Amino acid sequence: MLFLLAAAATASADSLTLTNGGSYTMGGVYVGPYNFTGTIGGQTVSLQLICDDFKSDVTPGESWTVLTSTFPTLANANLGTPAQYQEVAYLAEMIFALNPASSGYGTTLGELQWALWNIFDPGVGLSSSNPDPYGSLTSAEITAIQGYITSAQNSAGSGNYSNLIVYTPVPGTQQPNPPNTGLPQEYFGDPVNTPEPGSLLLIGAGMFGLAAFRRRLSY
Repeated sequence: MLFLLAAAATASADSLTLTNGGSYTMGGVYVGPYNFTGTIGGQTVSLQLICDDFKSDVTPGESWTVLTSTFPTLANANLGTPAQYQEVAYLAEMIFALNPASSGYGTTLGELQWALWNIFDPGVGLSSSNPDPYGSLTSAEITAIQGYITSAQNSAGSGNYSNLIVYTPVPGTQQPNPPNTGLPQEYFGDPVNTPEPGSLLLIGAGMFGLAAFRRRLSY
């Protein structure tokens, strides 16, 4: 048990590595979810995460340290207000509910992603004062995106987002050093397949107890 406690206390920092930008594009950019490998809670995991930060850039193979946050405290998240994070979470859950692996949802997924980006970067891609620097959106896409933004603003406050994790980058931890000087992007993820240190400790304690029980039977 002491060994397990020490291992939990000395676990390496959480980190993410972008493997690819997903399968769908809209407006000239990948609209995710994006694919990652990572070290979370001392365990190597594969994750599909949703980007909430349009202004920052990442490239495949880039790695960085992350701080994780959960609702309602959002201790390390810093892009906006708690209400805005609720709106992002509302849209992120809609994306996860689509089953993004299915090719039939590409257009809706893209519209939801652009709506999500607009929470922290209002008007991006939708107005001449904040145009999309990579491409353009159609008038039908813009109308749908604006509808999702309005829905998030009206409905997000009543949601329960405790099942989501926010992965916020630590400044200066990118490897290799990217050509731009900004931060990596922040991401939202469903933690269902992410081991938590407390859960790992309980599993380890159970295995330790089982081993002791077997030793007693052997006497």
